[in-house]
Amino acid sequence: MNLLKTIKCKLMFVTVLLLFVNACTVANYVVPAYTILKFDVSHDVNPDLKGRSSPVVVKVFELSSKTIFETRDFFALYDDPENYLGPDLILKNEFELAPGSEHKYELSLAPGSRYAGILVAYRDIENARWREVVEIDSSEYRTVHINVGELAVFIK
Repeated sequence: MNLLKTIKCKLMFVTVLLLFVNACTVANYVVPAYTILKFDVSHDVNPDLKGRSSPVVVKVFELSSKTIFETRDFFALYDDPENYLGPDLILKNEFELAPGSEHKYELSLAPGSRYAGILVAYRDIENARWREVVEIDSSEYRTVHINVGELAVFIK
């Protein structure tokens, strides 16, 4: 009799576990997965020669691999990303962000997208940290906070 109870308990446990696993899969069908990049721009971003803040151009690249994006120089990625990123480039978008602003950008999560490459065009590009990479998963519900600081972009 004790063996029968043990088998029933194990069977119930496996059934409940399978229900939880399937619930996550069903949730992705009901509400499509998303990754939102939330940009917070500092008030002193991108200073000019007199120290006044200025808007910055931000480019977001959906990538299948991050290797080339992490090794290319700023001007190659800014001026001709299609040529330098080649088949790693899935999608790109560009927008301008004002000092002190916030901006939300939802990634497309196109098939093959595994990374989001973020490039910020600072005036003083030689002294700036202008690049960041975020790993993305097409089955997650996620908001990534990105701080665009005076001369550096980083993930919070």
